[in-house]
Amino acid sequence: MAPSSELRLLTVHAHPDDETITMGATLAQCADRGISTAVVCCTDGQLATIYATDMPEEETRPRLGEIRREELRAACAILGVSDVDFLGYHDSGMAGAESNNDPVAFWRAPLDEAIGKLVAHIRRFRPHVVVTYDANGGYGHPDHVQAHRATVLAVEAAYLPSMYPGTGDPWRVSKLYYTAFPLRWARKAADFAAQAGRPSPFGDTAPEDLPFVTRDELVTTVVAAPDQMSRKVAALRAHHSQITEDFPFLSMSEEVAREHFSDEYYQLVMSHVPVHLPETDLFAGLGD
Repeated sequence: MAPSSELRLLTVHAHPDDETITMGATLAQCADRGISTAVVCCTDGQLATIYATDMPEEETRPRLGEIRREELRAACAILGVSDVDFLGYHDSGMAGAESNNDPVAFWRAPLDEAIGKLVAHIRRFRPHVVVTYDANGGYGHPDHVQAHRATVLAVEAAYLPSMYPGTGDPWRVSKLYYTAFPLRWARKAADFAAQAGRPSPFGDTAPEDLPFVTRDELVTTVVAAPDQMSRKVAALRAHHSQITEDFPFLSMSEEVAREHFSDEYYQLVMSHVPVHLPETDLFAGLGD
């Protein structure tokens, strides 16, 4: 295994807070190992619902994009992320919304343009591992789907000298992963809520009907990070406009979160190094 100080992880997310919800503990664990980490956020998240009760809609909405960028920077500082960048696109809103058609929305951005921006980030940061979403963007949000498309193609293009000249020297990413929330995780969360006499975190929707769950058999990699859960929780709170105290990780005790919900899940979809599945480390197989 190469020294951790020489390894680099780049993650591509659609909106501020996605990085912490999907893989905050993994990012913190990588930082603890001396691995350099980067978060590229595709949009400003300006169309999100404002959940914070102390942030009135009329006053907050005009500044929400700026607020969420600052929340992302604060969360990443807690997680030890060494590099935070924005692609500069606007939020597209939920699938089917009229805002999907806004010319400045990420969903409407020329794919070639978005790929080129990501290729530049890859060639500059030179990551060994890249993480983004699956083809459905986790749950079908247009910005998540667009992030998937652009990232997968950028990972391939970054290695080809003929593509996107002027964006840096070619770089081959060793491993590409999708984030995942397995069905077994969703069932466990619902069971814990029921045993505690609390409503399911998924409302009336059965775990198997949730749009964002991944089939258990597709999960290749489980990163256990109990020692980093307190920082993941703190980073979630940094996304104050979006995440309130009834959010699942915040509404349970730190002991329960650490013992039962400190695993984060991934699907390995490309590797240029030998792998032995299942894995417990995104950097497994990356030797000298």
